[in-house]
Amino acid sequence: MTTAEHESQQIRFLFDPSCPWAYRASLWMREAAKVRPIEIQWEPFALEYVNRNKMDEANLRILRRHRRVFRLLTKARQVAGNPGIAALYGAVGAARHERRRALNDENMLEQAVNEAGLPPEILARTRSDPEMDGVLEARYAQFVAQGAFGVPTLFIDGHPDPFYGPLIDVVPTGEAAGELWDHVSALIRLPYFYELKRNRASIRV
Repeated sequence: MTTAEHESQQIRFLFDPSCPWAYRASLWMREAAKVRPIEIQWEPFALEYVNRNKMDEANLRILRRHRRVFRLLTKARQVAGNPGIAALYGAVGAARHERRRALNDENMLEQAVNEAGLPPEILARTRSDPEMDGVLEARYAQFVAQGAFGVPTLFIDGHPDPFYGPLIDVVPTGEAAGELWDHVSALIRLPYFYELKRNRASIRV
């Protein structure tokens, strides 16, 4: 099936770079966009904020270490638009989930900024930035008000309601990625469809 047989779709993809489920879904979406007319807008959504009233202080402290990378992602969009944040998330995600680098590793962040083709000065500008934290907080509040509660989350074609998932443990490529998108987009067009799950016991993240 060719892209000409599909209507163009606009996707807002909510992610936290620490989440392996979101990272795999992002790789799939990038693959699907090669074979389907999909445009993806990348949106940071911090699990730190999601869990701040649910998680114990020790685990929250770990999530707070990721604030720097969120500032970087937001600054990347300010200076280089959606392609900038897309490139930086790709670089940071690969470092974290394929090479097991820590998200607060300064050398990793410098390498990711270079790999994404972004100006190196954004590293110093995002070490501590209350204004940037305010932007992140405001965007988070906006998405929560619309119904977002985790990652990955998709907003599709301007629809006000978000869709959580899909969660995948293998990233399809080529036409297989497009076919998965066909199935997902067909299901979410059904106003009465809410959820479909299988046991995660054998899945490693």
